[in-house]
Amino acid sequence: MVRPLRLARVAAKAEILVVRRQITGIVRRAILGAVAAIFALGVLIIAHIIAYLALRQYAQFGPIPAAGIVLGVDLAITIVFAVLASGHPADPIMEEAIRLRDQSLEQARQSMTLAAMVAPVTRIAADTGMIRLAVRLLGSPFRRGRPT
Repeated sequence: MVRPLRLARVAAKAEILVVRRQITGIVRRAILGAVAAIFALGVLIIAHIIAYLALRQYAQFGPIPAAGIVLGVDLAITIVFAVLASGHPADPIMEEAIRLRDQSLEQARQSMTLAAMVAPVTRIAADTGMIRLAVRLLGSPFRRGRPT
């Protein structure tokens, strides 16, 4: 009965590790998303004005082409950071913890079968002589000459 408890403890520790790794990944993606949002906001405010004026003055674009170029560059930068923020890289430590958790839970289930739970009880009954007493009182179905 100790083995299932040990396996359950291992599964619980693995589950804690899985949750910690998931939270770490979520926080990392949130930070990258915040960076992307801050950069996008800065781009919208400062770079729009500077780029628009530079395109108008030095490249001699009209107002609409200059605004389109600025918008295209801003969109490309925003997409790059959004993709970085939404990425979900493989985490070998979390994958190993999931495998360990699943394996421990399966072994705990297997060791909690009826035979595994009844074995200690029958061993105690045999050691104390309770089985012999029950056979004497109730009779054995395997005894020869048993009246039918």
